[in-house]
Amino acid sequence: MTGIRLRRPGAGREPAAAALLGWLTDPHAPGLCVVTGPAGAGKSHLLAWLVQHGGARSDEDGDRRVHAVAPLSGVSVRGAAWLFADDLRVVARAPDELVEAVAADTRRTVMIAADLHAARSPAAVVERVLLPLLRIPHVRLLVESRTGEPCTAALLDAASVPAVLDLAEERWTDRAGFARWAAGLGTGADAEEAYPDPGRALGRRPEEPEAFRPRALTPPEVVGADPHAVTAWLEEAERDGEHIGALGRAWLRAGQSLCRDRSPSARAFTLLAALGDGAEEGVRGELTALAEPEPWRVVRSLTRDDNGRGWPGPVSALAAGRAGHDGALLVADHLGSVRVVDANHWTPRGRLSTDEAGAARAVLCLPEGTVVVLDEWGRVRPAGEIAEPVPGLRLKVLVDPDADPWRALRDAVFSLPGTVDAPLTATCSLPDGAVFGDERGRVHVLTRDTARSGPLSRPLHRGRVTALAGLSLGEDGPALLYSGGLDGRVRAWGAGAEPLPVPVRERPVPVAALAAGPDALVVAWADGLVEYEPLDDGTAISFRPGPPVRAVCCHGGGDGGPRVTIGMDEAVMTLAPRTATR
Repeated sequence: MTGIRLRRPGAGREPAAAALLGWLTDPHAPGLCVVTGPAGAGKSHLLAWLVQHGGARSDEDGDRRVHAVAPLSGVSVRGAAWLFADDLRVVARAPDELVEAVAADTRRTVMIAADLHAARSPAAVVERVLLPLLRIPHVRLLVESRTGEPCTAALLDAASVPAVLDLAEERWTDRAGFARWAAGLGTGADAEEAYPDPGRALGRRPEEPEAFRPRALTPPEVVGADPHAVTAWLEEAERDGEHIGALGRAWLRAGQSLCRDRSPSARAFTLLAALGDGAEEGVRGELTALAEPEPWRVVRSLTRDDNGRGWPGPVSALAAGRAGHDGALLVADHLGSVRVVDANHWTPRGRLSTDEAGAARAVLCLPEGTVVVLDEWGRVRPAGEIAEPVPGLRLKVLVDPDADPWRALRDAVFSLPGTVDAPLTATCSLPDGAVFGDERGRVHVLTRDTARSGPLSRPLHRGRVTALAGLSLGEDGPALLYSGGLDGRVRAWGAGAEPLPVPVRERPVPVAALAAGPDALVVAWADGLVEYEPLDDGTAISFRPGPPVRAVCCHGGGDGGPRVTIGMDEAVMTLAPRTATR
């Protein structure tokens, strides 16, 4: 006896429930279990019981946890990927990204796909979502689908020796238990005649999902409809070559965020941010009005659709410019080049290239204006030219290079990879220096005054440092450093003091990016959430743009208010919190 008592599944389905729990806990069981049966057989009820009462951790019974559940009724291929991704706390724009994310995390993963037969394109869901997931060794997949449906047959034919639980078979339902359950309904149902079909005892007919048939593809129409129905319609229209316009493309771009349980105003704001500056003014105006209750406003949004209208290309890193690049944003891409754009108007100021190719993991601007790229291999190299010394020192530096007050810091920055026994993974600037994080969770601080003596280092995370941000506490005050890690923690450290023992933020997903300004801390997480937290005890607000967030930058706007720029593969957007305390 384990001491754990589970609520009974009802309708005499204890044998079926025991079989499902056995499949979950048996390490040698097939990777696929299919729960099937005719309409009304109680498949959904049994799976709901498993998720609510059976999917728990027990040291004696083994691991019964369920990690992701996707109710597929009326859901398209993309929608199925988004549902699984939400539960697994990852971002996946398409099924292949979901499969990649699941394969990368080698822990046991149990996933349930309910109502496969009622999906918008069941065969496509099987082919593009379920079968690729089944090829991952650590995945267990439980699928509910009606007997006799083509998708059920296709799934069973493609799988190698699946476990099958057909609820039409009497062995999965205890006759006496079914009779007691039917008698308690008070409907006068003949238990013997209905056995083993709960649907017949209840007199219910299965409901089919209602398809989305828009009168016109307009903002009020899409934000008020079932989001998965909208997605399924757009996927089919796109596949058939129909024109879905900027609004439809924005929906598919931001779909994982839009399909969450959210208000129409939140969907309208997400669509507005994903729309791009080149979209029709009428659509933009309608979305702006619908999004009025939201705590953000869109200052600027550029997308892949805006090619030729200021779109800088995919964004892998962002930083605010300094010295000669003051008032600019540094936008690094997957090739390691850096575009310099005006922070307020996004007009181009120039493009800086590096001497070696490699995707930019982070970019920073040293205090004297030299732009530095940290690439995917942990290499540190300049983008463009080394910043010139202070004008009055140019001639002196030609004779005495040490007269350049920033030379020691630059040398220390570019030589750091050779002095640290782990690849560098993150970087940011400080008012008088630079900070780097490494694969082992350590943070290394270099300043102009301490550059020659080597970095000040502290272990702050379990696993890789994923993001860094620096903040100056007044003109003559110390610098405050924030670090984010693969461990899902954001730590605060004033260099020269001991790091704060308790994380300032912590979630069960890795930190994707950090930014800090005089007014707020901005944290982007690997599940697509961006949080803006004022430092003066204002109310934190959040936003999910939809695609994976690669970088964030906190900077001032033309009106002096705070701005948050979010960089992604397909879009870059600048948002403004409506108030610091809302």
